[in-house]
Amino acid sequence: MKMRKGLLLMLSVLLVSMLFVAACGKTEEKPPAATPPPSEASGNDKEGSDQEATKGPDRSAKYDIEFFVPSASGGSIPSADKDFVKQTIDEMFNVNWNVTYMAAGPDSTNKINARFASNTAPDLMVVSGRDSQTYAKDGLIGDLRPFLSPEKMPNYFKWITESDLKGYYTIEGAAEGLRAPIPYNLDPYVAWYIRKDWLDNLGLEVPKNYEEALHAMRAFTFEDPDRNGKDDTYGFSTSGNGANVGFDWLEWVKNDFYSSMFVDEGQLIDAGSNIRTVDALRDIKSVVDEKIVDPNWFLNKGSDHQSRFIEGRVGIIKAQGRDFALEGSDTSVLNRMREINPNADIIPFNPFPDKKGIISKPQGSNGFVIPVKLIEKEPEKVTRMMEILEFLASPEGFLLTHYGKEGESYTRDGDKVTLKPDVINEINEKNGRFLEIYYFFTNVASAAPIGLEIINPNETDRDREIVDTVLSYKHVSYAGGAYVTPPAGINIADYRKEMNATLSKLVFGDLPMDGWEGYLNELLTKHKGKDIFDKYSEQIRAVGGFETK
Repeated sequence: MKMRKGLLLMLSVLLVSMLFVAACGKTEEKPPAATPPPSEASGNDKEGSDQEATKGPDRSAKYDIEFFVPSASGGSIPSADKDFVKQTIDEMFNVNWNVTYMAAGPDSTNKINARFASNTAPDLMVVSGRDSQTYAKDGLIGDLRPFLSPEKMPNYFKWITESDLKGYYTIEGAAEGLRAPIPYNLDPYVAWYIRKDWLDNLGLEVPKNYEEALHAMRAFTFEDPDRNGKDDTYGFSTSGNGANVGFDWLEWVKNDFYSSMFVDEGQLIDAGSNIRTVDALRDIKSVVDEKIVDPNWFLNKGSDHQSRFIEGRVGIIKAQGRDFALEGSDTSVLNRMREINPNADIIPFNPFPDKKGIISKPQGSNGFVIPVKLIEKEPEKVTRMMEILEFLASPEGFLLTHYGKEGESYTRDGDKVTLKPDVINEINEKNGRFLEIYYFFTNVASAAPIGLEIINPNETDRDREIVDTVLSYKHVSYAGGAYVTPPAGINIADYRKEMNATLSKLVFGDLPMDGWEGYLNELLTKHKGKDIFDKYSEQIRAVGGFETK
């Protein structure tokens, strides 16, 4: 009986084995197409990779990150519990993100220099083209190219073309890729602005030429334009930062100098280094000597001259910004002025309608740099920093840093964004106008590059007319800023320091005007000006900017 059961068991096992073999044989007869081709053989791995990609970048490590940026608003960043921009960045990117801010100028440059010297440089700095050249040649900043590409930062490249980036990367005598531009306005939104209420008080028309502007400046100084019974107003102001004459003065355009450096009829013109420069300086000295200019102009720093304008101390300044004189912008200079004097009114004017322009066309000048030591030691941290910049360049980042939160500060219907100005103004007023600091990376007037149409329901017909007026002003071609660099071994800052010192001494009478030809020759030879501008012309010619005569 036991033998019979054993035999039956063996037959059962044998039958199952035969069926299994038959089944296997049937599977092997499937068409070859059922077997993935070699290129898809790792299909499961590819699926795993796709799943990994959807998880986004690895942000498990938390970093302390400091950005050092320029600020022209005079605002301040509130405590972390009120700072929704910092909260958003910290949460999205798993960082402790802090922004150090100062008015752009010698003080901020000195601060960064001191921090480099003490090995405590910020993780990222937004600096002028000139400063970035210095840091590059001193070997202090590192190569951004491994972190910056259209694939890695698609939003950034909606603002900046690859050609822009290539031009900005290049620094004569230094490795490439050490700096990158920040987004900039394609339209300059630059004008001289004048106190319209002062003109009305004095029975004057808006100046249509230089002589009429000069007459207004005299009246603003000597005829009590604000009717306060005090001798406390002046015609014009600018900020010399204790070091230079600057190019806000009407007298530069009067003498056919449209900006510090520009292209005119196939030639590169450096306004401070031209045989005709002395003509502009004589005119500037004349209005200074006439005492119709703010006596603080030379020592004013950053936006101090705007503060003087807002306070009602001066009647004319040159300024940029789409919203500068708009009633519908709660943070405009006009509305800040009206907090002091509700009857204040300002408008743009052009005393040189027949000139070639009043300024040169925009080109990126400020950019960001990262210490070379950080790039070498912590590339993962740098990657995280670039992710933050990419977010700031996105529609979501732009809206957050300029206006606040969707639903609270604005509504959005596709690409159309309708602001809630009262809410935005309240946020800024309660928190030190901190948004004006945070939009450092996209400090622009138009969000068109990222496809947004911004609608401010408070803008009036007057406002739209002012914007159209400013945009109607002519501009000349620009060639300069960060896109040209001096010969290796020559520091443009050293040249500019000597040039600015000479111009200042001429204006203040410490040097005679009739010695200009000799001073210019010394600047061009001893201080290498000719070498610099010859190199600039060579660089401009190489990219088809002009045919140098």
